Amino acid sequence: MSCATTLGNRLGRAIVGGAYLLGWVALAGAQTGRISVTVSETGGGGSLPCRAWVDAGGTRYFEPADKTCIPYKRDRSFSCEGRFIIKVPAGQATVHVERGKEYFPVDRVVTVEPGQTTQLAVALERWVDMAAEGWYSADLHVHFGNGRLEVLKRLALADDVNWVPVLSYWNDFKEDWPAWPEGPTVPVDATHLITQNNEEIERIGGAGGTFLSVGAPLMYGLSKPVHVPRHDDTYPGNVVLQRIAKKASPDCVIDTDKPMWGENVAGVALGLFDCVQLCHNHYHRNNTMPACCGMIGDQIEEGLPGWGIDELFIRTNTIHYRWLNCGFKLPVSGGSAMGVMPVPLGYDRMYIRLDGSPNLGNYLKAIHAGRTFATSGPMLSLEVQGRHCGETIVVASGSSQSLHAEARVRSIEPIQLLELIQDGRVVKFAWLSGEAPARVLDRTITTEVLAVRSGWVAARAIFQSPDGHLRQAHTSPIYLSVDNKPTASRRDAQYMIRWLDRLGEVSNQPQRYHSQQDRAEVQAIYREARQVYEQIAHTAAETWGD
Repeated sequence: MSCATTLGNRLGRAIVGGAYLLGWVALAGAQTGRISVTVSETGGGGSLPCRAWVDAGGTRYFEPADKTCIPYKRDRSFSCEGRFIIKVPAGQATVHVERGKEYFPVDRVVTVEPGQTTQLAVALERWVDMAAEGWYSADLHVHFGNGRLEVLKRLALADDVNWVPVLSYWNDFKEDWPAWPEGPTVPVDATHLITQNNEEIERIGGAGGTFLSVGAPLMYGLSKPVHVPRHDDTYPGNVVLQRIAKKASPDCVIDTDKPMWGENVAGVALGLFDCVQLCHNHYHRNNTMPACCGMIGDQIEEGLPGWGIDELFIRTNTIHYRWLNCGFKLPVSGGSAMGVMPVPLGYDRMYIRLDGSPNLGNYLKAIHAGRTFATSGPMLSLEVQGRHCGETIVVASGSSQSLHAEARVRSIEPIQLLELIQDGRVVKFAWLSGEAPARVLDRTITTEVLAVRSGWVAARAIFQSPDGHLRQAHTSPIYLSVDNKPTASRRDAQYMIRWLDRLGEVSNQPQRYHSQQDRAEVQAIYREARQVYEQIAHTAAETWGD
């Protein structure tokens, strides 16, 4: 997880557990029948692993009798190997079947006769094959099924997530990894992989905007666990833990979970984050969790923005844009927190363009290279002058040459906007809310961008969730280098300095640390990070006249 460890769990049990019990009440004393479902892929083949549920009589059913099915109560759904039998009230029922992002979901209405078994064959049609295009999916936030390889294998196939790096430890500062019989890297088939040796160190809590939360870095591809002799809710700082990880595992990937955690500003400044999660675990199927738990608030803004219900979405993106404007190369990522949040595996995910086979080393290299996009639904691509995400284009100052930028979105759900963004500003957009695709929306926009100063270009596709909040797909940047001079923004560096100054104020709270020595060590890290942003602000003034 990485927010509302206590509150989220309580709400999840109250809401999902209530519906679950209601299902049993609905069956008690009612005439019932069974539905026997087989799922395959359009065009033939054997059983296709998938996720499903059944709505009948105003209740959702998600616990088939088949032991190969894996119910997930928080999402009120189950994964299966392509076959299941489920008991429901007699009458009309709707069977829902889905498989990740690349297949059309199916809803089939059947009539269930009392005491009878209704047979149903469902064929799922693939609408896009990203692996065939060189893009492989991953969920960089997995809590479900740790230590249960058979469960993880079924989930990887049912939700069609190519790389499942399950979190072996969550706030457990142990010295050795748990032993898996098949080793820390387990192929499921030729395109699906499970890895362990990953961990999350989550220290969050407090009211929104109080900065009480240290953060929740997610660490992948570690050779050894992060271990410290002493730790608590605020000590040592996350920078210390991330430096331990990087020293022992230079090729590891460290993710922010969400950009807004208190000490992320220091970790980015000191080069310890490798990607930023833009499609994160607050985005659920039907609702959106607000910013909370001590995430940064509006006290460091230059004026109250009045973002309304879209504050989480806007803050998620704009903090990332500010770091990019400061010159940090930070690809985008995505993760669902299945096991804690009410979403299936890969509901929020990332896609990674690989050079070579889908193995752990190639996944880590590709993330470091910035060959990613994150999504809660649509498929998105970006090119600038034929270059792709993560690449750098060098141009000469004073050149009147414009650069051809192109963004393409493909989606089976309505999209509001497709945008090209340069240095945090939208430079071209297409309003797509009136375009209802026959089956698949496929739209491309182009524009010419001029590199006046070093910066970046990215693409974004925006849509609405059922609760009216904004969702997105977002590419990693393509970087623009003018005369090989550094990207720097005085305004955005000053934002980060205000952030660090606010952290400094919070660090002086009397009960925050157990000793003055602990306080002094953390504050020294804040000063070190502050010097980095001060230098960026100076560079922006000297180089670009900010």
